Amino acid sequence: MKTSSGAVVPVAWYLLNLLLLPFVGFAALLWVYLRSENASSLRKLHAKAAVCMSLLGAALIGGGVAVFWLVFGNTGNFWISAIVWSIVLHTSFVLWGMIALAQAIGDKPPYFPRRFC
Repeated sequence: MKTSSGAVVPVAWYLLNLLLLPFVGFAALLWVYLRSENASSLRKLHAKAAVCMSLLGAALIGGGVAVFWLVFGNTGNFWISAIVWSIVLHTSFVLWGMIALAQAIGDKPPYFPRRFC
């Protein structure tokens, strides 16, 4: 019988951060990442990828909204652009998390990011 690598745990916290428990999920994910020095290499990879994608998502969504605010000001164009930008990116990061979860369940490393983080 094969033992579990535990790679599902950081990915589950990543998805909880995005879908159900914002900030609390990220704090738990960060805690899992910081305490993963004795964990399996697969769990370390998934924890690192999940933290990286969380920070990347926050930066891209927040940065995009800030750029729209600077370009449009408090107008209808800003709100439409910011909402569409946020929804598209949030959905993309949730889909990445679902793929990463499938990879973690299959005891495989995450597809992305491999070199960026």
